[in-house]
Amino acid sequence: MNYDQKPARAFDTIALLLDIPAGTLLNDTDVRNGCFVVHPDGTYNETGDQFVWMVFHGHIRHTHLDTGSVTDRHAGYCSLGIFDKPGITRVDVVADTKMMCIPPHLRHGVSLQNISAWRLAAGEEVVLPKDTRLFLASGTLQIGGLPIAGPRQIHVTTGDKNVIAVTAAYGVTFA
Repeated sequence: MNYDQKPARAFDTIALLLDIPAGTLLNDTDVRNGCFVVHPDGTYNETGDQFVWMVFHGHIRHTHLDTGSVTDRHAGYCSLGIFDKPGITRVDVVADTKMMCIPPHLRHGVSLQNISAWRLAAGEEVVLPKDTRLFLASGTLQIGGLPIAGPRQIHVTTGDKNVIAVTAAYGVTFA
């Protein structure tokens, strides 16, 4: 496949950070062998588990060739809670796309129920409560007056922290 893929530690998991150029076509074989795994019976591995992925930048179009169903996925789209239908698929990368994927075998037993999508628009402000475990996959935050850029693990250990998004920021939190 013609895209860059880099691993990053995301607490008890490993996230794969993907940089896929516009014009890339991932056919059904590519999709089934890459991060976009959907087996014909609808499972994501032998236990029926699902992977986690999130788009930070760009535009991909996921087409189920057998049903004609098309889903456009842009920055902020996250797979958590969404179960793709099984079938023959194709992914067209419409614009240069940056995204994260955490396949089941790299979650090391971390349950999907313990992972939540996390996003902030540029300029948005939130409070991260004590004990928050955030994997900032993309973007820059300001925490305690310091800029923090992703990819980076952020573990709030000493009281609540005010966070301001310097740029759009995307990631996941772990319970």
